[in-house]
Amino acid sequence: MLLVIKLRKIDTVLFDLDGTLVNSNELIIKCFEETMMKYMPNRSFTRSELIDMIGPPLKETFSIASEDASIIQEMIDYYRYLYVRYEFDYIHLYPNTIEMLQELKNRGYNLGIVTTKFKVSAMPSITHYGLDQWITSYCFLDDIKEHKPHPEPIFFALKQFSSYREVVMVGDNTSDLLAGRNASTLTCGVEWSIKRKLIKALNPDFWIHDFMELIQVIDKYNEEVSS
Repeated sequence: MLLVIKLRKIDTVLFDLDGTLVNSNELIIKCFEETMMKYMPNRSFTRSELIDMIGPPLKETFSIASEDASIIQEMIDYYRYLYVRYEFDYIHLYPNTIEMLQELKNRGYNLGIVTTKFKVSAMPSITHYGLDQWITSYCFLDDIKEHKPHPEPIFFALKQFSSYREVVMVGDNTSDLLAGRNASTLTCGVEWSIKRKLIKALNPDFWIHDFMELIQVIDKYNEEVSS
């Protein structure tokens, strides 16, 4: 007996925040560098090593310095202090972010953000750039027990929509794409990822060079599903 799998049209798009919607890479690298200089003064980190720290929760990243939970929390607090201090001098939206969100929202798509940041750290960027005008679902680190690449953050975000059919997870990090894959969503990598080679190697379903291209690849996919 031939098993036929019926594909569904994409109607939901989930985004990572940092490095995907918001270009905060240089800010994050600077905050990591200064935090490590303060708490690990006898060790120097290359830019490549600092880039490798991007993605996981801070608690996991800073465990390299100490097993003492109080020291790790102190490092997290210092990192957050630096982040707030430098935030809007360093970050900006990637090109066509707002235009893309507006177009998808006007078409009735479900739009959400899934980040490994705590809500208090993520919301300033989201509100500063008005992303909350288009985003209706969020998953912050304080919402879940397991972080990306575990599928729990994806499921948490999806529960906030009244309904959905097919989902694509858009991200700049391997954990974003693996979380989507583990939750059985489609995945989309971005050309501007600071970890481009690593996420390219995962062979995501889509690959975009600009956010307006995301609309094009979704349209093409939905047309093929309908035919």
